[in-house]
Amino acid sequence: MPISLELIQQKLNCRISTLDSGFDRHVVKRSHTRRLDRFALQEGYVSALWQAWCAFCRELLICSAQGATTARGAVIASPYTVHSEMEIAFIARQLANGNVVRTIRPLLGSHQEHTWGDLGKLNSVVSGLGCGNAPQVLTALSACLRIEDLQLCRNASAHIGKSTIQEIKKARVRYLDTRMQHPSDMMYWVDPGSSHFLWKSWIEEIELSSQLAVQ
Repeated sequence: MPISLELIQQKLNCRISTLDSGFDRHVVKRSHTRRLDRFALQEGYVSALWQAWCAFCRELLICSAQGATTARGAVIASPYTVHSEMEIAFIARQLANGNVVRTIRPLLGSHQEHTWGDLGKLNSVVSGLGCGNAPQVLTALSACLRIEDLQLCRNASAHIGKSTIQEIKKARVRYLDTRMQHPSDMMYWVDPGSSHFLWKSWIEEIELSSQLAVQ
């Protein structure tokens, strides 16, 4: 029986709701937390949110390719319906890298997969898989305006260096109150569109785009 894409989105909502609650608790007491502990906790929240987004994109596209039902009850499929999960992961990696899909073989593990949440590659993967819901997913992705900065924050926090810090500094022009001691402090920058923490914009954008994607 085809899996319901709505269930995938509900699972994502549960994950990010838990993370957002943790963030709210952290904000209340962050001024009383030792700097080292604060940076470690912030980096953990950013990484977990990014992984939740990537996991959603992965499950959405693989299930759509294998055959699924949308939240509106439509049955969708793709030219790759008969292929296994790791074979579709291989196809997706080829598409993400701009390669032509010829011989299909399964990837040997998740470590060989591309970064599923990378918006710079998602459009190519969605279009190349040819799923019946591709137009809807592409429309949902077009609503993503801040998720690239979530990826930037996560990468800079995990790989601190001159180049990643420079990329963070370049992003400052898009936000307000951009004080920073650690890349993860980016989560407290203020989004001028909402006057809320950037973390909240990430949460809202993931919720909105994922909801649109499964319709």
